[in-house]
Amino acid sequence: MRSTVLERASRSNSNLLPGAVASGAKPVGRRPLVRWAFVGTLLLAEGIVLGLRFEGPTLGTEWWSLLLADADKIVRFGIAGAAASILLDGRRIREQFCLASAVSTAPHRLWPLVIGHTVAFAGFFRLTAFVVEGDLRESPVPGLWVLLWLGVGMVTIASCIAVALPARAVLPLARGISGIALAGIVVGAGAFAAGQLTNWAWRPLGRLTLSVVNAVIARIAFDPLLDPVHMTVGTQRFSVEIASQCSGYEGIGLMWVFLGAYIWVSRASLRLPFALLLIPLGTIVAWVLNAVRIAALIAVGTWGSQQVALGGFHSYSGWLLFCCGALALVALARRSASFTLPDVLDKTVATANPTAVYLCPFLALVVAGMATGAFTAGGFDALYPAKVAAVAAVLWWFRREYRGLEWTWSWTAVAAGTAVFVMWMALEFAHAGTHHEDALRTGLSGLPVAWAGAWLSFRVIGSVVTVPIAEELAFRGYLLRRLIKSDFESVSFGQFTWFSLLGSSVLFGVMHDRLLAGTLAGTAYALVLYRRGQLCDAVLAHATTNALIATYVLATGMWSLWA
Repeated sequence: MRSTVLERASRSNSNLLPGAVASGAKPVGRRPLVRWAFVGTLLLAEGIVLGLRFEGPTLGTEWWSLLLADADKIVRFGIAGAAASILLDGRRIREQFCLASAVSTAPHRLWPLVIGHTVAFAGFFRLTAFVVEGDLRESPVPGLWVLLWLGVGMVTIASCIAVALPARAVLPLARGISGIALAGIVVGAGAFAAGQLTNWAWRPLGRLTLSVVNAVIARIAFDPLLDPVHMTVGTQRFSVEIASQCSGYEGIGLMWVFLGAYIWVSRASLRLPFALLLIPLGTIVAWVLNAVRIAALIAVGTWGSQQVALGGFHSYSGWLLFCCGALALVALARRSASFTLPDVLDKTVATANPTAVYLCPFLALVVAGMATGAFTAGGFDALYPAKVAAVAAVLWWFRREYRGLEWTWSWTAVAAGTAVFVMWMALEFAHAGTHHEDALRTGLSGLPVAWAGAWLSFRVIGSVVTVPIAEELAFRGYLLRRLIKSDFESVSFGQFTWFSLLGSSVLFGVMHDRLLAGTLAGTAYALVLYRRGQLCDAVLAHATTNALIATYVLATGMWSLWA
C-alpha cells in the first residue's frame, strides 16, 4: 500500500492533544484566538522591520561569513515552507492550534511575556545591526559574535512562542502539526528549486518587465529613466537593473509548484480539468506581482530610503508577494464554484470570530502603518494609500458581519464631532510643532503632481472613512465593552461604567500621541455612543472631526495636524 508524505501528514494530525477536546466538540474560547492574532501581528511587524532593514552581506570564506551570506536564502525558504503548509492544509493547522489551547485551563499571563519578548527582540535587532552592518571583521572574535547573535535570535523565537502558548502545549502542538509541516517543507523546497530552474525564461520576461515598469514609473515620476541596453529602469534619482532574478521567473516557478501541489492534494474536491486553469492564472499573477514589486522598489528608493530599497525589501518582498498571491488564489478557488465542487465550497467566512470582526480592521491599520513606516524617510509616509487599501480590504472581508450594526444618521453625533474639532484645534495651537509639518510639506513637494494629488485624496479618504470605522470598531465597539465583561458581545453598546469609559478613552489618547486631546475625544465619542446605544453614532462623530481637520489642513497648509 502506497504511503505518501501528505498521507502521513494526515494520519499524524488525527491524534488529539493530551487533555484536548475531541474533534467536533465545542470550540475553545476567544481568548486564545485573540492572543494568536496578537502574536501573528507582532511577528509580522517584526519580520517586516528586520526584512526591510537588513540584508545579509557577503564577507568572505569563513564559516560565519558563509552563514550570514546565506541568511536571506534561509528566510526565503522558510517563507515558502510556511506558505506551502498553510496552502496544503491550513484548516488542520488552525484546528491543532485550537486544540492546543485546551491543554492548559489556567490563565496565561500575557504582558510579562510580551515585555520579555520585546527586550529579546530589541537585543536581537541591535546585534543584527552590528553583525550585518558593523565592522565585524575588525572584531577579534567575529565567530563568537555570530554565535551570540544566533543564540539571542533563538531566545527571541522561544519568547514569542511562550506568548502564544503555555509551555506544556508546545510539544503536543509540534507533534500535531509535524506531518503537515514536513509536507510543507517538501513542497516549499520544490517551489524554491523551481524558482531557480526557470532561469531560462528570464530574458523575454525581463524585456517585458522592463517595459511595464517603465510605463508605471513614467506616470508617477517627472524624471523617468529607461536604458534598454543595460536593462535599467527607474528615475534619475534611483534606478535598478532588471537582472535574471528580477524578471519574475522565480515567482512563476514557485507558483507552479504551489498550485500544482494544491491541485493534486485537493483533486477530489476540484472541478477538473477546469481547475488546471489555476496554473496559467497563477503565472500571470506572479509576473504582475513582480512588476509591482519592482515599481514599488523604485518608488521607495526615489521618495523614501535607498538603504531600505536595496536592503531587505529587495530580498524578501518578492517571496512574500508570491506566497501571498498563491494563498490568495487558493482561497478564491475554494470559494468559487468555477473551480471547486458545489458540495465542498468553503463557507468559513460566514462564521467569522466576533473579536476578529471588531479588531482586524484596526490591526490592519497598525500593521500597514508599520510596513509603510519602514519606507518612510524624514517623517513623510509616501505610501499612505497602502494603509487605506489594507483597512478597506479587511472591512470588505467582514462586510457581512457589519450588516447587523445599525447605520443611521444623527445630528447629535455631527455636533459632538464638531465640538471635538474645536477642542482639538485649541489644544493643537497650544503646543504646535513644526518638524512634522516641514516633513509633510517637503515630502509632498517632492512628489509628482499626479501622485501628490492621489496621496492627498487617499489621506482624506483614510481620515474620514477607513480610520474612524477601524478605530471605533476597536475602541468603542470592542474595548469599551471588553473592559466590562470578557464576553463583550453580551454587553450592550449603551451599558456604562466609569472604568470602561476612562480606560478606553485614555488608551485612545495614548494611541494618538496626544494624551489630553485624544482622551477627551475618546470620551466624547463614547458619550455619543451611550446616548442611543448605536456604534454608528461614534463613527459619525469621529468622521466629522476628521473631516473638519482635513478641510482645515487643505485650506491652511497646517500639515502638523496630519502628523
